Amino acid sequence: MIFGRPQNLILGALTALFNVVILALKASGTEVPPEIVAAVNVALAAIITLIAYQPPTLNPGDTLNVTTPAGMPTAVTTVATPPAADPAPVMTPVPPKA
Repeated sequence: MIFGRPQNLILGALTALFNVVILALKASGTEVPPEIVAAVNVALAAIITLIAYQPPTLNPGDTLNVTTPAGMPTAVTTVATPPAADPAPVMTPVPPKA
């Protein structure tokens, strides 16, 4: 997500704006090699992908859910301040199925 929008929308918007600039240059008589246009489009896609797929960050005190196998209790743990170890996950019982 970039600015609260999915990366495909951001990529589409930037690619469209770039291609409008290229069309304006072509209309004014400036010759733009297609290889350069393709290279810039690929570079934009790579940059947007790097920005959009940043790893999630956890800060000390943040709570996170630990994925457990189906039927097992859900575990919740809190991130500790380094160098302390994270506390053991607290298991929440799974309610029985009706």
